[in-house]
Amino acid sequence: MSSFAVPPRLAFVVPDDVDAPQVFLMPLPDGPPVALEGISAAIWVLAADGEEDVVGAVGALVGKMPSEVGDAVEKYLQELVFRGLLTTRSD
Repeated sequence: MSSFAVPPRLAFVVPDDVDAPQVFLMPLPDGPPVALEGISAAIWVLAADGEEDVVGAVGALVGKMPSEVGDAVEKYLQELVFRGLLTTRSD
């Protein structure tokens, strides 16, 4: 699995005063704002924070085995990279 990072020209806010995870993203200088909530936000935060095993962390978060969530999480991470909301990190 790849590791991820926040792209250099992406502004983001992760509010800490809410019950469910939220992330507000905006590609600079003129990209459309994007709001992520719930598990979508949690996946972005885990990946952006450099979590090496995002699938395992998401599985633990939702109480499922990594094999149960792996395909969906991997697909969503690829979508985030495609949309420019994450980048893959070259180690």
